[in-house]
Amino acid sequence: MPRHFKRPRIKRRKTSIKATNAGPILALTGTILGILSLIFVLVFVVLPYLFPIIGLDYTFPWQPTPIPEPSAKPIPTPHPITRVDPVEIQHEIVLTGYDEYRWFADPYVHGNQLVFTAGKLVESDIRMDALFKWDLDTGEYERIDAKPKNHSFYFPVFNDSWLVYLDGKPGGGGIIRAVETKTGEISEVKEVFVGQPKFSIDGNLLAWIERTGSRMDKLFVCDLNTLETTVVRMFSNSFYGQSLASISKGQLIYADMDPNATEAELDAHMTSAIYKVTVSSGTTSVFSPGTFVHDPLTNGKHWVWRNGLHGEGDNLYFSQQEAQPKMIAESIVDYGLSDTFVAYSKDESIYVYLFDGGITARITPEAERERTQLLGVSGGVVVWMDVTSRERDIMKYAKVD
Repeated sequence: MPRHFKRPRIKRRKTSIKATNAGPILALTGTILGILSLIFVLVFVVLPYLFPIIGLDYTFPWQPTPIPEPSAKPIPTPHPITRVDPVEIQHEIVLTGYDEYRWFADPYVHGNQLVFTAGKLVESDIRMDALFKWDLDTGEYERIDAKPKNHSFYFPVFNDSWLVYLDGKPGGGGIIRAVETKTGEISEVKEVFVGQPKFSIDGNLLAWIERTGSRMDKLFVCDLNTLETTVVRMFSNSFYGQSLASISKGQLIYADMDPNATEAELDAHMTSAIYKVTVSSGTTSVFSPGTFVHDPLTNGKHWVWRNGLHGEGDNLYFSQQEAQPKMIAESIVDYGLSDTFVAYSKDESIYVYLFDGGITARITPEAERERTQLLGVSGGVVVWMDVTSRERDIMKYAKVD
């Protein structure tokens, strides 16, 4: 080989990692690590810094979403009547200067005024010949300038415009009189021949049920402004004619036969109906509560009634108008209705059932064992007679509303 000839130098070829079998795997791993790094920075750095700036709360993805604690259910404030000593809320009617008047009856409350009848002994006969007005706020009282032309006053009711009462005879009957309170003018509403009807008043409307024959009773409504009287219902030989009618806030209710009852149910006095007359329209609706109904009362929102004819086992029921009825008390003697409660007598004690909350409270003292007789409920006030001693009438009252 010639000496001037040089053998060419062979260069080694460089091998790329991409060309190896591990190349794609390493590239993918790097990409994943890069993405994870970006996510890490976003989750742990960017978002925790950014969210508070824009007013948002930030929690890490692996943290459980906090479950908000439920708001505490507000505990209703107990009605004051449930937290006071019954002795502290009762007040006694004492008429200083009228010592001859020892008998009291038929209280009725409107606003801050209590009107009641008072009686004295005249020739061995008790005559309820006086009407008194008692101020519930001050305890001041005055005798109303009125005298019965017959014998006694019975069942006075009143409002801002009218005072109505029965100028009655001792054996029953008399004249229904209405006094216009602003002028003092006395009008004769109607003559009553039998019994002593009890009245219900709503504005210028007066309602009552009256015996008009040996077997006939009628439900009357009178417009005191015009003295026009309308017969709403006639009862023939029916004990519903001896029930009460009640009118309040534009509705009149009374009890009568249940049109859906069977003959056997009617004969057994198992069920009755409450008839509601809407005064503004004159329309009548019928509600069947599934019980016998006697003496239904309304305050325009709630209805109460007893399920018997003043027997020892009568129970007291209430319904928010035509809703499912609820039994309030068993073996009641008497009851009365105000706007927010019904009061009833049982075992010679007085109780109230508050519609708001369904609370029952005793308002006459238990420790002293005061024996009571319920006289009336109206205007948020309960009035009763303390009959622990019968030497004289002791009339007491308590404000509930």
